[in-house]
Amino acid sequence: MTIKKVSTVLALVTLLLLPTGLVQAHHSTSHFSRDFTEMDGTLVEVRWRNPHIYFVIDVPQANGESKLWEMEAGTIYVLERAGVKREMFEVGDQIRVGGNVSNQFQDKFWLTNVLLPEGRVGAGRTEVLTVANGTPRWTGEVVGGRAQWSTGGLWEPTTEAERIDGGFFKVWSPPGPGGATAIRDPNSRPLNEIATEASLARFAEWDPYAFDDACELPGVPRVNYGPHPHQFIDNGDQILLVPEEFYVTRTFHLNSTVDPATQPLSPLGFSQAVWEDERTLVVTTTRVSFPYINLGGYGQSEHSVMVERFAMSEDEMRMDYHVTINDPVMLTAPYIFSGVWVALGEGMGDGIYDCTPVE
Repeated sequence: MTIKKVSTVLALVTLLLLPTGLVQAHHSTSHFSRDFTEMDGTLVEVRWRNPHIYFVIDVPQANGESKLWEMEAGTIYVLERAGVKREMFEVGDQIRVGGNVSNQFQDKFWLTNVLLPEGRVGAGRTEVLTVANGTPRWTGEVVGGRAQWSTGGLWEPTTEAERIDGGFFKVWSPPGPGGATAIRDPNSRPLNEIATEASLARFAEWDPYAFDDACELPGVPRVNYGPHPHQFIDNGDQILLVPEEFYVTRTFHLNSTVDPATQPLSPLGFSQAVWEDERTLVVTTTRVSFPYINLGGYGQSEHSVMVERFAMSEDEMRMDYHVTINDPVMLTAPYIFSGVWVALGEGMGDGIYDCTPVE
């Protein structure tokens, strides 16, 4: 038998409940089993693409037939920052994989571990962690995972001039291993506890694979809260916020007196911003048409009001964010989450969301 269920240790549902900078998934992984499952098979396809990496594995079955499994892993940025490269994987490889079988789809798998052929990377068989929070399972020679995130690009100022250069308006990223920890709001409650019947009905209809395959782009709040760099840009009476994951530019209107009710609905909504002090920006967003509060499928209505607070530290090296969403249609209480970014010395990527729709 080439498929083995190992344990019940991965509480993947926490990815749904904690949408902070620690979360690597483009969408929720809550429909995957918590049981860790191993499979041995042949790698028949590698899709090194946005929004997620996908492998297709041909796995022999006990009845002598074989089955193709579509295996979803992390994003290109998350993997490459930890040293995982496309050339490590070759079609035809005999590999062992580990992760979590979908409870909803018969051929879907959340891929967390890959054991490569001997000699592919190093002398023996190297284990590759294909998600940021992956845990080694089989060998001492491991590549990938958040613990191996490169810090070479993180900004380490050597002079006061460098320290203040850019201020609020530079590139920010989730921290690497041993980095800053977000302050948790004591009033924060998971979505499954505060979702209304209307929200749960939308959740039941959600198909994350259709969303990914069509290369659809999310709206707020999800567009800005993934494990990728973000850049604030000073644009006069506007502030622009650009995430590297999707390159969808949000516009914050400073000290705007415009009545939001006069603005059209859109996936990013209409955002008005004020400086609370010289290092703290408060943004209120309304008129949001994006139907999901996250990419786990929980609903969001046009009555949603999102308040974001971005607070830069005195040394200008840390950015704490705190988000509160009120939605009288989809929530019975405010949905609150928080996170932290650190200053990134290098710039953003090429500015292109390179995603090819799956036919």
